[in-house]
Amino acid sequence: MAVLQAAIDGQGIALARSIMAADDLAAGRLVRLFSEITCASAWSYWLVYLAESEKQAKIRAFKRWLQAQTV
Repeated sequence: MAVLQAAIDGQGIALARSIMAADDLAAGRLVRLFSEITCASAWSYWLVYLAESEKQAKIRAFKRWLQAQTV
């Protein structure tokens, strides 16, 4: 999936179904943006990004914005 590869390449954050990102998450190529939040739904989406990207202000700002939108 191109969006996941872009996140792996450090190009930003990807919105993906958990089943699509499972291998990359398990291998450590990607990390869940909101690892403290779980959702017991077969239709959940996870935002994933390269672990080093959390140091970027734009990633932290996007995370804060998204959390505010979903509350």
